Parts: sequence; structure tokens; C-alpha cells
Amino acid sequence: MGKVTANENQGVRWNVVLLIGVIVLIGTLLPKLMWMIDGYRSVVRSWPVDVQYLIHPTFRMLLVAVGWAMVMRLNRGRSPATMGLRVGWGVAINGVLIGFACSLPMLALGLASDSFTPTRYEIMHGAIAPGITEEIFYRAFFFGLLVQVACCPIWTTAIVSGLVFGLAHVDLTPDEGQTIIGQLGPWIAMIGVGGFMYAWLYGGSRWNLWLVIALHSGMNLWWDMFDLTQTPLGNWGATVARVLSVGLAIYFVVFRGVLRAEPNVASPDDRS
Repeated sequence: MGKVTANENQGVRWNVVLLIGVIVLIGTLLPKLMWMIDGYRSVVRSWPVDVQYLIHPTFRMLLVAVGWAMVMRLNRGRSPATMGLRVGWGVAINGVLIGFACSLPMLALGLASDSFTPTRYEIMHGAIAPGITEEIFYRAFFFGLLVQVACCPIWTTAIVSGLVFGLAHVDLTPDEGQTIIGQLGPWIAMIGVGGFMYAWLYGGSRWNLWLVIALHSGMNLWWDMFDLTQTPLGNWGATVARVLSVGLAIYFVVFRGVLRAEPNVASPDDRS
């Protein structure tokens, strides 16, 4: 994947927007719709647990691979784009260290709880796998390429991608007593805000995806290993810890500039 430069004075490329939008829609909705089919659920549940957890993320990664090739074909001869994985070893390692370190407020709160339940599945499938695949799909492919290749306004795109990210966590097969509409509350709203802040951080880091992968994975890890709502601070404490973690990363990376990308990798242009 090439290095990114800012696309200045270009109108929105709606053919690229349509292509990326269709791929994201398929990657978000198709696994949920398939899960609503009894026969599909029965087959998947007969497979090993690791396969069950990875089948939908793997499907999204295949969509990203196909989508990247199609988007790059449309982008031929224009400014190069990146999905933030090839930023250089030094920058990648710094991004991982900074992202993980900024998740530590959630660990601090978790240590004050009475719950500590680390398992391989919580670490691999609750933290690391979603942290990697969701950031590749929703931040690098969806948000990043809409800004870099489709020339969409960065702030509008960040808001839209955050909204889609939040809605992607709505369960179309809710447990008994729950409804789809009933899920559209503070929890989904918080995930949507988190998606917006991840996008802000990704763009502000000059497309260093390793930073947001580490932050996202670290936050998921502490959330799954501890019951952050069972502390003296309750639900508000858990919310504050999440906001503080992402806010710290934004402060140090975006405002303080502690993470430097390669010299010839340009920041995204701040178009409204």
C-alpha cells in the first residue's frame, strides 16, 4: 500500500463513494442477515469455536482485499493512498506502544473491580481480533479511503463512519425481551462516538493504523477481563475511563504530535 498525500481542490468522487459504501454495507449487514437463518446458525455452531468467532471477521477482510483492489483501479494515476499498515517499523511500534499505553486508564479502573476473568477467548476473540479487523474495515477502508481517494470531507466522513460503526453493533437477533429499536440507546451511542474519535485519531496520526488497533484492542482487553461497571464509580466510571483512554491518545498524538509518521506522508487535508 502506497504513501498518502492530501487530495486538495478535488470534488467528491461519487463512484468511489458508491463502491466503498456498497462493500461496507455488505460487510456489515450480510453476516447479520445470514445469522438470522436457522440453517446457517446450525451449521456454524457445529464448527470449532475459534472458527465460529473468526468466520465473519475473515469475510470482512476478504471484502477489504477485493475492495482495495477495485478502489486502487479507480484511483490509477492519482495521488497514492494507504490503509495505514505500511508506515515503517519504527512508527508502527511507537503507535502500538502509545495506543496500548493510552488504554491503561481502563486497566486502572478494572483493578478496582471485584471481577477478573481472563480467558483465551476474551483475549483473542474479544480484544485482539475485533481490534484488528474492525479498524481495518471501518477506519482504514471505510473512513480512510473515503477521505484519501473519494475526496470526502474529513469531519463529515468521520461522523458518518462513527454512526455506521455504532449501528454495526446492533444485534438483529436480540435475546428474548429485547428489541432492535430498544438497543438504540446510550451503549450504541457511546460506540458511535468511539468510532468518530478513532477516525479522528487515525487521520490525525497521518494514517497510522497500528495506533488505533493497539488502542482499540487494549480497551477491549480491559473491558473483557474486568467488569468495569462493578467498581465504586459504577457505569459512569466505565464511561469516563473509555473517554479518557481515547482522549489521551488524541491529545498526545493529534495535539502534541508525539507520534511522527514518515516525513513524506502527508496529513489528511482538513476540508469541510
